[in-house]
Formats: sequence, structure tokens, C-alpha cells
Amino acid sequence: MRILAKKMADAEGVRERVLLSVQDGKIASVDSWNDATRPESFDVDARDALLLPGFLDIHVHGGAGRAVMEGTEDALNAVAVHLARHGVTGFLSTTITAGWDDQLAALRMAANAMRSPENGRNGAAVLGCHLEGPYINPKRKGAQPGQHILLPDVEDFKSRVGDLISVVKVITLAPEMPGALDLIRLLTSQGTIVSIGHTDATYDEIDAAIAAGARHITHCFNAMSQLGSREPGVVGAALSHPELTAELIWDNVHVHPASCRALINAKGPNGVILISDGIPGAGMEEGYAFSLGDLPVVVHDGTARLPDGTLAGSILTLETAFANAQSYDLLERAAMSSRNAAVALGLGESKGLLAPGFDADFVLLNPDGSVRQTFVAGNCVYS
Repeated sequence: MRILAKKMADAEGVRERVLLSVQDGKIASVDSWNDATRPESFDVDARDALLLPGFLDIHVHGGAGRAVMEGTEDALNAVAVHLARHGVTGFLSTTITAGWDDQLAALRMAANAMRSPENGRNGAAVLGCHLEGPYINPKRKGAQPGQHILLPDVEDFKSRVGDLISVVKVITLAPEMPGALDLIRLLTSQGTIVSIGHTDATYDEIDAAIAAGARHITHCFNAMSQLGSREPGVVGAALSHPELTAELIWDNVHVHPASCRALINAKGPNGVILISDGIPGAGMEEGYAFSLGDLPVVVHDGTARLPDGTLAGSILTLETAFANAQSYDLLERAAMSSRNAAVALGLGESKGLLAPGFDADFVLLNPDGSVRQTFVAGNCVYS
């Protein structure tokens, strides 16, 4: 198969009139087409479209009315199909703070999906799991169910998660909670990315977490201590520590566009990862009601909120986040929507670039920015 695209962009550059060849699920070559080039049978004629690496969403709870916390194959598949419609080729199924039975069910389902030959055949591929909680600070729980919040406990975590630790690619926790630093050391020794989030930590407590191995910030600016003149808080630490990669929900609701730009300008485009934080309400109509754990949520005016007005995840999709970041060039946006996540997950040799030898995971965007087609390992999973 060949893709003829008007323009191609990834984190390493932008090219016009690209002819990309795919073989056995990998990118075989990247060449050029000219006015004499004619599409052949099985070619994809996208000579008016933008070709990008597939978006990678490392923080998404659900969409199209379904949630990964349902803990079923059907729900996870439905989320994967929903994400493919929005240009996502790989994702981390993201839990919420819940009872261990529910969290482990979601972990097992992600593990099953990763082992399945069908993973990525009909939608975005499951790349692992992101545990958002249960080791968070009740003061900054946001829409997380408070009754299931736990203090970090190394032995309890090991006994419950066991071999499923290999599926946990990211875990969000509050480093100021008693026992958190010991858990951070354990998790980083196992290759899990420890992300600082739902936290009231001081700048000094973030320093201690970095020393223990934390390297990531969950949905920067949201559910965390803010930047002050004498106490920089988590936001100040995110802005000033190059070791920390920051997630960003760029929906112009969770974070003001000026704050988005301030974060990217401080860290550089390689230090920020666009996420959706999508929940079951993503892709659903105005007034759609559902539950986040046992908390009631309603989609209203482009947001998802609890009855008290608290934002409860987002209904953002990543092609919209990509468009919202248009003050940055295509190369920079391709880094934030794909390449940076691939590198963070240790997949930098196979995903996030459009180059020979890389997985044929890519998305074609129409001139208006909408998703035309999504491909995973060279297979069209959305058109």
C-alpha cells in the first residue's frame, strides 16, 4: 500500500507531496510524488490531506458512552473504536480511583488486549494501563471518588497488582502522602512512569519525588497546587524542572490558552504531551448523563461536570487538541500529540515518527482538520 499525501509532518520535519509506502505493518519508504504520479490500485489518494503519526493518548478513561472501568472486552473495544475515529492509534486505558476489584478488572482487560492478535485491528491499540489513583490527596481529588482513596503502601500494592505491574505504564499519585516516596522507588525500579497528580505537594516535596524517580505530571494545572510567588507548588515545579514531562488537556476549558502556551514555552514542545482525559461523555450529545465511579456526571456546554460544577474529566478528542495548539507549527504539534508519548513509553524506536522501519500507525486529516482515515499497523481502522 502507498499513501499519497499533500503534506506530511512528524516531530522531525515537514514535507510536501509525500509518497509513503507500507509493507507488513511497517513504513517501508518515504518518497515524493509529482504531477505525473498516478495512484495505483490499493493506493490511498490523499493529495489534499495532511499525513501525521497516529495520535497517542496516554490518559483516557472512555468515550462514546463506554468506560474502561467497566472491565469488559466489549467496553474496551468500544473505546478503541471511538478513539480511532479521532485519529488515535494507541492508548493507555486509564482507571479512576475505585475499589481494587474494579481496578484489577480493568488491568486484566488491558493485559488481555495487549496479548491479543486482534489488538489494533478494529480500533486504536491498547498499549498498557494508566492507574489514576488510588494514592492521591483527598484535598485535590477533583472528580475522583473519595471513599476509595488509599495511603500508599508498597507491600499492599505488590500483593494486589502482582505480575500485572508490567501492564501499568503510568501511575498517578500524590508524592506528599505518607509512604509515597517508597512506592515511587518501587514503581520506577519496575519501569513504571510515576506521574505527580491530584496533589497538594509543595515545591520541595516535588523535589523529593523527582529524587525518588518521578518523571511526569498528570493534567498539568488541574487538581494540583498552583504557582505562587513564594511557594511554586506543583505547577512551578512542572514549569521549572526539565526532568518532568507534563500532560496537558488543551480544550480551552480545563486550562486557559495562555497558560497552555506558558507551559509549552517554558518546557519546550518536547516536554509536553497532549492528552484527552476523555470520559464516557466524549462523543455524546448535550445532556448525556452517566456515572464516573459512583459520581453522577452530565455533558453540558462542551464540558462534563458533577452536580456541583466540578469538571469531571473532559469530552476532548485529540484532533481537537491538535487544532487548538495551532499557535505552534506542525512539527511541534506532532511531537506533543505523538512523538513525546512514544518516547515516554519506551516506544521511541517504533512509534511516533513517519520513517522507514517505524510502525505504520498514522492519521490523515482533511483540510478542515477533521479525521479522514486512521491506520494501525497499515490497517485502516477508521475511514
